Amino acid sequence: MNSLVSQLQQHFRCALRGRRALVAACLLSLSAPGCKGRSVKYDNPVFEPAPPRRSLINKAADEEERRLMGAAMETDAAAETENGSDPASPFRSTSMQRLSSGPLTGNSVVALVNGHPVFLDDVLAGVRQMVENNPQLTDQQRQMILMTQLKNRLPKYVEDELIVQQVKIKVPKERQDMIRESLEPKFQETVEVIRKKENKATVQELDEFLSGQGTSVEELRQSFYRIQMVEGYLSSLVKVPEKVDREELLRYYEDHLRDYSSEEKVRVAKIVVRPGKGGMVQAQQQADDIIARISQGAAFQDLAAELAEPVNREKRGDMGWISRGALAPELEDMVFALAVGQVSAPRILPDRVEIYSVTDRHEPSTIPFQQVQAEIEETLLNQKREDARREVRDQIRSRGSVQTVLE
Repeated sequence: MNSLVSQLQQHFRCALRGRRALVAACLLSLSAPGCKGRSVKYDNPVFEPAPPRRSLINKAADEEERRLMGAAMETDAAAETENGSDPASPFRSTSMQRLSSGPLTGNSVVALVNGHPVFLDDVLAGVRQMVENNPQLTDQQRQMILMTQLKNRLPKYVEDELIVQQVKIKVPKERQDMIRESLEPKFQETVEVIRKKENKATVQELDEFLSGQGTSVEELRQSFYRIQMVEGYLSSLVKVPEKVDREELLRYYEDHLRDYSSEEKVRVAKIVVRPGKGGMVQAQQQADDIIARISQGAAFQDLAAELAEPVNREKRGDMGWISRGALAPELEDMVFALAVGQVSAPRILPDRVEIYSVTDRHEPSTIPFQQVQAEIEETLLNQKREDARREVRDQIRSRGSVQTVLE
């Protein structure tokens, strides 16, 4: 079950892929001329405690969050003091007791990221509302659906949350506001596309429609900013070359030569003559008559339509495109030896006689390296970027403190 929120988030990612560079540039240039941003340094450059957040998606959870955070700080400080660790460290030892147990609700704490709770509604707000509003589901089915969706989405959400915390620490508030302001026009364009697609007259009508899906325009805006901040921050840390060595390009081309080559194929039509009262002798004579009529100018396909069984008449004998390996060896050799328009000799089988004709042909060919060099380079650069982004994510994940209800 996919919520409208997740579908719109995917739309955001596709529509704004080109904005990664803008966000990355803003995040990198914390002291850019004309901006009021300033560099911020910490003893620990990876994580520092992020301030408790007020969930825009899960408004009802604020009191629960404050209670959990207060209790957690006392528990963690006591545990760390007892173990001889530094209570001021951003890597606090969190306790599984702080994760919610029992049936999943919107306020369930499903993860602790560097000590900060992630609520079910942060991850599955729209899905939860749709599930809970479906009268055909039992309570057990609702819980199964929520847990399945949580398993699919929580790992990615947690990874993003680790990055969001870094952004909050390393990027000054005024710089974050500036980035949000630069993204707002694109968000409005996207909302306008959604409004038209959903056939809503105004944004207010769209907001009312979204409320029935467990979300709102404002919550989509926050989700949109979150996605762009995460993607932009990752891009600001990724270091990949601007060009790929020719040797590497050639190696990729040779390793993927089949992707740039087309096989020999023929398009084949067939006429089948089945024996009547006269048996196979009569069938062979009829096949000879057909070949004679073709030699006198009759069209192979017209005769195929005339003689074919009713279910095959519309195809006029067409078998479609045939590649090598698709037919029996002896038949393949015969068919591929025919020129376009040429008709085969009758092929006599125990229960029928077959006549073949090749109506079109594709010769084997390979696209020259020079024609696909730019395409290959872009493919490799994208692969390097994604590998580098994955490495950065892995590094951030390894340095963070994460517990989830899935563990």
